Amino acid sequence: MAVVKKTISIPEDIYRDTQKFSKNFSKTVVESLEEYVKKKKREHLLCLAGELEDFEDGREFIENIRKEDKKANMERAENWDI
Repeated sequence: MAVVKKTISIPEDIYRDTQKFSKNFSKTVVESLEEYVKKKKREHLLCLAGELEDFEDGREFIENIRKEDKKANMERAENWDI
């Protein structure tokens, strides 16, 4: 996987709070961005869900998203490096 180096500006209090929970700031930023992208993809899919005819039932779709979220939260909790 290619790596991109970027300079970002964040509030100092957020940086200090992050340091309390993780010693690897870059990893934390990557995880946060991955979660952000997943959230935006889900939002996009939810917008499209009503337009697709051959798509699973709306309830089933929402339930599957909830299961994925629960699984992701459990995996994230297991990987906390406190």
